[in-house]
Amino acid sequence: MNDIHFGHLIRDELRRQRYGVAWFAKEMGSDRSNMYKLLERQHLNSDFILRASRLLQHDFFGDASALFHKGADAGSVGSSNQ
Repeated sequence: MNDIHFGHLIRDELRRQRYGVAWFAKEMGSDRSNMYKLLERQHLNSDFILRASRLLQHDFFGDASALFHKGADAGSVGSSNQ
């Protein structure tokens, strides 16, 4: 089973909620160019994921847990090239 790509999960949720990366970066206390780089990372620290979850009101840890318990191929989750 491949790892979940948390950066792409967050990026996809931003798109779903119709928020831009610039807005997200400002709310997270970062700049836009750095945030683009962060969202391309597969592995992000848990504090960042928790802050993103709170800001977007979306449980990214729950997504990961559900995939773990389902035994799904997580390699395709959060890795779309939209």
